[in-house]
Amino acid sequence: MRRSNLHSIPVSLAAALLTLAGSAHASSDAAWAEHDRAVVEQCQNASQFPDAAPAGDPVPFDDEAGMTALLIQGHYSQDHMNGEAGRELCLFLRSSQEVYMADADKLAIGSDALPSTPTDAINESAETQEAEHAPSAPTDDDP
Repeated sequence: MRRSNLHSIPVSLAAALLTLAGSAHASSDAAWAEHDRAVVEQCQNASQFPDAAPAGDPVPFDDEAGMTALLIQGHYSQDHMNGEAGRELCLFLRSSQEVYMADADKLAIGSDALPSTPTDAINESAETQEAEHAPSAPTDDDP
């Protein structure tokens, strides 16, 4: 009687797929590391700061947006700025690897600059609007 090797095929196939999945995951990690390196390098090169440095890690948006953001920090080199510290927001388009820079000194910094939760900011805004539009209390001069 001849013994069939049909049972060993699924095991071999599963092992091969696991090997490929591990390789794909490793190359994906390497590809993202290379992407982050390119974002940092190009954003630093496009910055107006001579001492440009990342102020955090790159923040990738989803594939539909197709861009990665990076906050850059440094010091202004213009004489009238007296070496003042500043920030720029860099947007890196993944499809073309173009970068767009914008002044980001007005971005909030630190946890004390942000509301505890997004709903706190919404509630504060609603309370302010209600107070601005609330009818005033009658005075003795009102008929």
